[in-house]
Amino acid sequence: MITVAVTAVVLIYLGLRGILPLRVSVPCKLALFALAGLILSKTIIGHFLYNSWTPEFPLPIHATWSLLQCALLALALLGAITDVFRLLRRLLRRKAPAAARPGLPPVLLLISLLLAALGTHAALRVPSVTPVEIVVPGLPAAWDGLTVAQLSDVHASKTFPGNWLAGVVDAVNAARPDLIVITGDLFDGSPRQRFDDLRPLRRLRAPLGVYACPGNHEYYSGLTAWRPRFSSLGILLLENDHVLLRRNGAELILAGLNDDVAERFSLPRPDIRQALGSTEASLPLILMAHRPHLVEQLKQLSRPGAALQLSGHTHGGQVFGLDLLVRRVNKGYLRGLYEIGPVRLYISTGTALWSGFPLRLGVPSEIPLITLRSPHARQQSQD
Repeated sequence: MITVAVTAVVLIYLGLRGILPLRVSVPCKLALFALAGLILSKTIIGHFLYNSWTPEFPLPIHATWSLLQCALLALALLGAITDVFRLLRRLLRRKAPAAARPGLPPVLLLISLLLAALGTHAALRVPSVTPVEIVVPGLPAAWDGLTVAQLSDVHASKTFPGNWLAGVVDAVNAARPDLIVITGDLFDGSPRQRFDDLRPLRRLRAPLGVYACPGNHEYYSGLTAWRPRFSSLGILLLENDHVLLRRNGAELILAGLNDDVAERFSLPRPDIRQALGSTEASLPLILMAHRPHLVEQLKQLSRPGAALQLSGHTHGGQVFGLDLLVRRVNKGYLRGLYEIGPVRLYISTGTALWSGFPLRLGVPSEIPLITLRSPHARQQSQD
C-alpha cells in the first residue's frame, strides 16, 4: 500500500507541475503521463508479473528502468523542495504567495538524471573491504587481533547475480579474515530462483569458518526450503543457536538470533537465552542479529564477558537525508559503531540492498573487516 500511495502522489505531482504546463498537444501530454506512470510503477508491475516485491527483470532492463524511476522520484523531490522554498521566501517577504510558476525548471531534470546515475552505479558496484577496529571491553588477550569479515544484506537476485557475488567473495578472501559472518538478508527468492547465484559462496575461506543468521528476507523467501542448502554452500546457519570457537587455547561464543518477522511464519522469535543455552557467561560473545535493536536482549543479560553484536538491516539509510527516517523506524540505530555500556554494536551499511530500490547516495555499501581489540592488549601496545 505504501508503494502504491507513493507512486500515486509522485505521479500526480509530476503530472500537475511537470507535464501539464508543457507547450505540447494534449495527446503528447497524455503519452508523457502514461510513460511516467509506467516508469514509476516498476515495483508494482514486477509484483504482479512475478508475485514478488523483488523484481525479476533481466539486469539490463531492471538497471535502466530503476535509473529512470529514481530520476523521476528525485525530480519530484527536488521540485517539491523548490516549490516550498519559493513559498517560504514569499511569506518571509510578507507578500501574498504567487501562483506556482509554469513547469519545473529544466535544470532539475538534468540534476535528477545525474543523481540517479551516480546513485545506481554506487548501489550496483562490488563494495570494497572497509577496515574497522573495535575495542571490546573485557575481551581476553587470546582473542585480540581476531579479524571478522561481515557480509550483510547481500540480497542475491537478478540485480545482484552470481558474477557480482563472485566479486564479493574474491574481495573477502583477499582480506584473509579469521572468521566470516553473514548477518541476514542473503537472498531474495526461492532456492530454484537463487541457488545458482549463491554458488560462489562455496569459495569463502576462513580458518574459523563461515556462519550466518537469518534476516527478514530469508523468511520471505521460504527459510524452511532454504535450510538444507546452507550446508551445501559451506555455511552454518545459526537460528537462536551458537557454536564455540577456539583460538590460542581460549573459547569464544558465536551466536545467531532469529529475526522478528519469524512469528509471522509460525517460527520461533529471536531469543538470546535460547541462543546461548548453558554457555559460560564469562566467555566472550559475538552475536549475529540482523536487526540492530535486538541488542536490547543482549543488554538485559548483564553478562560479565565481552560482548559484540554485528547487525545490518538498515542499509545505513541508503540515501543521505532518508537516513533520518530509517533511524527513526529502527529505534535510533542506523550504521557504524555504537557503545552501549560494556556492549559494542556494529551495524553494516550492507554489502548490497533490496533490488526494488537500488540507489545509494552518500551512504556507500561496504564489506567490514572488523579487528577485535582487547583494552589490555591495546594499552600495552601504546605503552
